[in-house]
Amino acid sequence: MTAKRSTRGTNSLLLVAIVLAALVAVNLISQRRFFRIDLTEDRRYTLSSSTKKILKDLDDVVTVKVYFSRELPTYLMTLNQEVRDMLAEYGTYSGGNLLVEWEDPAENPETESRVRFLGIPQVQLQIIEKDQMQAVNAYLGVAVLYEDRSETIPVVESVENLEYDLTAAILKVFRDEEETVAVLQGDGVEPTLEEGLANARQALAERYRVLPYDPAGGEPVPAEAGALLVVQPDALSDRTLFEIDQFVMAGGSLLLFYDPIRLTAGSIRATPRLSGMEEMLARWGVRLGENVVLDPRDNQHAAFNQGYLTFTLPYPFWLNVRGENVNPANPIVNQLGGIVLPWAGTVAAAETPPEGIALDTLLWSSSYAWTRAGEYDLNPQQRFADAPREPGARLPLAVAATGVFPGFFAGKEIPPLPADREDGSDPTIAPPPQDRSIIESSDTTRVVVFGSGNMILDDMTNQFRANLVLLQNAVDWLSFGDELIAIRSRGVSDRPLREMSERGKTIARFLTTFGVPILVVLFGLARWIRRRNLRAEALAAMEASE
Repeated sequence: MTAKRSTRGTNSLLLVAIVLAALVAVNLISQRRFFRIDLTEDRRYTLSSSTKKILKDLDDVVTVKVYFSRELPTYLMTLNQEVRDMLAEYGTYSGGNLLVEWEDPAENPETESRVRFLGIPQVQLQIIEKDQMQAVNAYLGVAVLYEDRSETIPVVESVENLEYDLTAAILKVFRDEEETVAVLQGDGVEPTLEEGLANARQALAERYRVLPYDPAGGEPVPAEAGALLVVQPDALSDRTLFEIDQFVMAGGSLLLFYDPIRLTAGSIRATPRLSGMEEMLARWGVRLGENVVLDPRDNQHAAFNQGYLTFTLPYPFWLNVRGENVNPANPIVNQLGGIVLPWAGTVAAAETPPEGIALDTLLWSSSYAWTRAGEYDLNPQQRFADAPREPGARLPLAVAATGVFPGFFAGKEIPPLPADREDGSDPTIAPPPQDRSIIESSDTTRVVVFGSGNMILDDMTNQFRANLVLLQNAVDWLSFGDELIAIRSRGVSDRPLREMSERGKTIARFLTTFGVPILVVLFGLARWIRRRNLRAEALAAMEASE
């Protein structure tokens, strides 16, 4: 009996030891090898493949310092743990090249001074204690440090965008120069960085230095700019075209948001607008349509004023590009949906691309869209009698071109400055500079063209966030390649309900109203028949036994 007890006790201890050893082993293995089941469509709770690749490619040690206060309100404790989990995953994928340090600045005056120097502020948080609202000071910042360079995330409010901010900061500290985006101003271009493009400027300034570029003085696009943004060009002068062409020939990237019509304030009519870039872009394989696209199915509601009344209705001139009409292979758009293009024109890729240039259509309308040309009636209450009744081909709305571009001014003279944009003198006496030569072919670079300039103006980006993300994606693609885009685009897609036919609506209404009662009746009927059959079988069995 005693021997049995002893054996049983030994077995129990052995079992406990095995379980503990297994737990320790699993814990150690999970530090290196772990998995997570993320059932979200865009896998938003999993590090993106871009981040993993960037971390894997780190060839030197970078330090992430987390300046979080030790005492945080209860509602921020989850954030604290989420940041720890994410950074632990970063450290694992970095192969030891990413060090994470946590520090509470309030515990050391020197640290507090250093944190302020890095640009991490002390924020005031509200807590409820003993039924009273109180304010407490805290730090919620992160700094990425490499050699003598630093990038900061001043306040971490959630982990929603933390992966993008953190990965971008890591990329940035390893770059020798800050990426710069120049924005064309003047020469008939009306939107400015202060008025019309304020949202775009703010969005781009998160990652880039944004410079206005005015070609009036005949100066080239700043050499430090990696990309040039042109919005709503209107009859650009030959000299401005020359500067754009030479910027591309020098290896710069071009991002164009072109408008096919000129709107008049307070009017429901519009006139055609030519950018002046049509011929140059056609030489690069991109054709700008002199038309406006209307879409009776995939469009956005717009609000209009009539007297003292404001009404909202579907507006075929505001195209709503859904997820199935974006290029699934291009990272600028493949995770976006609900992109709104107001008063857009077609932008088509040449059927036979120029030698050395690859063309990629990014966006399409629905198959029910059609175009108008000439004078434009924008009245939302008009009868769209010219709308097609049957679906046709989708209309292209944006194109990306990559490759070696031929110079539009190859073999030509440098255009003189327009007289009215210099000092009012005759352009023939404003000779071109003698110290410049014409570059006749580019290195490999990129050009992206969208068929609407209004889509990134403040009025639209205030309503449609996806448009602003699209702008950031396009600039990232032109500047960094594909690395950051996949991270930012997660969670942005709009998934509106599909419009149903009248027959579909009737069927859905009938099923919703009568479907459940009919199922209940059928179930009851089936049970009644089954019980009746069973009873009949039982009676038959009794009669047979008698």
